[in-house]
Amino acid sequence: MITCTRRIEFDAAHRVMEHESKCKHLHGHRYAVEATFSANDLDALGRVIDFGTIRELLGNWIDAHWDHATILNAKDKALGEAIAAKTGQVIFYLPQNPTAENMANYLLREVCPTLFKGKGAHCITLRLYETPNCYAEVVA
Repeated sequence: MITCTRRIEFDAAHRVMEHESKCKHLHGHRYAVEATFSANDLDALGRVIDFGTIRELLGNWIDAHWDHATILNAKDKALGEAIAAKTGQVIFYLPQNPTAENMANYLLREVCPTLFKGKGAHCITLRLYETPNCYAEVVA
């Protein structure tokens, strides 16, 4: 199997509802996504997928929805509405707590299949760094 991986970085705030420590408070991270793709066959140029295509599709989605946004649990709408009303900031609601694990899983299972449909390659692994030394990884 041949794979290729693109790294995309972004900044966002989040909070983990009911967390037993500091992460229950709104705070920010410099996130990094490493998305790994595979294909049944290489394209005519010998690629799984062009790295630029990954940046264009996944990078643009992240820029529009998560970069410099506040990512919250859908149950945390009161906080999200207050932030948006006061600052105009983009609020993104996940169906569950915005942990690195849930965010990575959401990208791999919900976002990537839609973005890369018909592109000849599919995302097989998604690693989301919450800090330089902590990440969650989801495998298809």
